[in-house]
Amino acid sequence: MKKLFYIALILVAFASCKSDEGVIIGTASAADGDEIILSGITVKLYTSETDLYKTTTTDSKGDFVFTDLESGNYFIGATLVKGEDTFDTGNRPKIVYVNDEIEKKVALSLTKK
Repeated sequence: MKKLFYIALILVAFASCKSDEGVIIGTASAADGDEIILSGITVKLYTSETDLYKTTTTDSKGDFVFTDLESGNYFIGATLVKGEDTFDTGNRPKIVYVNDEIEKKVALSLTKK
């Protein structure tokens, strides 16, 4: 009986050590007069030390995703260059805390510079 108890205890400990990775999903859009731009927006993810960590581009619906993220704070910002116009999220990117097994949703609005 003791042996069965120890085996069960080891299995529980092993399962609790499983490291699931966090995910950030979101949408980005830029308003250019009456036109709303969704696709082709570059979204950048930075570590808490402000080092560029990952980059992606929005799809036709403005959606983006960052996967396999360790727990911690991240900064996220977006930019778009359309012709001679530049759109971005400003000098202050959003701070996002990612926790294991948690999916964070982010909405980014870009403005013309």
